[in-house]
Amino acid sequence: MACKTISVIVTDPQTDAVTLSSAATFAARSDAHLDVLCIGIDLTRHDMTPTGSAMMIVESGLAEAKATAAKLVAWAEAALPQDYSRVAVQSVVVPQLGIETMIGRAARYSDLVVVTKPYGNGRGPVQVTVFEAALFNTGAPVLVVPSQGLTQRQPRVMVAWDESEQALNAVRKSLPLLQSARMVDVVMVDPPAHSPERSDAGGAICMMLSRHGIKAEVSILSKTLPRVSEVLARYAGEHGCDIVVMGGYGHSRLREAVLGGVTRDLLTATTLPLLMAH
Repeated sequence: MACKTISVIVTDPQTDAVTLSSAATFAARSDAHLDVLCIGIDLTRHDMTPTGSAMMIVESGLAEAKATAAKLVAWAEAALPQDYSRVAVQSVVVPQLGIETMIGRAARYSDLVVVTKPYGNGRGPVQVTVFEAALFNTGAPVLVVPSQGLTQRQPRVMVAWDESEQALNAVRKSLPLLQSARMVDVVMVDPPAHSPERSDAGGAICMMLSRHGIKAEVSILSKTLPRVSEVLARYAGEHGCDIVVMGGYGHSRLREAVLGGVTRDLLTATTLPLLMAH
């Protein structure tokens, strides 16, 4: 299925400028409609509002959020290419605790949601919330854009394959991207020893891809570095990969936050765009 509706979520011109530009580029390449969601967040803590001044504080927080959203709309309209007409820029005002629900509703009909890399310099809780809302609440694949943005050339795509449901879902939802790639690498790090596919690791997923007209090559890697994410990153760098396709959070978010995991590690360290699905 072709990607025909793309949503991009922006909350701050400083962190989201490259993300907006990348979403516009991706939409133009895909001949897709681009929905730009400009979110003004009401940061008022209603549970801590003094009773006597509650109305004044609530109105002040709402007005500030509306002003932020309006500024984002003006910025986005000025930043988008003027020759691309299939764009809708929308102002959204939402309380801080309602961000996940709002994003889930606003982007649920999208074929792809584009967000800013949630971890790193200049990132904060808002970027993390936006990413997790897009990944868990929309049902759509999520393109995570780092500060370097997207490549302008036909991409070489690395599929981080571990035979999980999340990884398979990510592959299925990235088929349009994989079909347009100049090369696809299916990369496995220490495949499960007791997997039903152990005699032909990666063979089944390559067969699936070939039936969609995608030629992929399998690479089986050993975990020669402390983290799986480091092995994947090294392979991507050595082979000139431009985008990584992977499942998101095979383990729980809490477990990865406490103990670490491939998803959290790559989200923190990657310099490449990640196309993810849960």
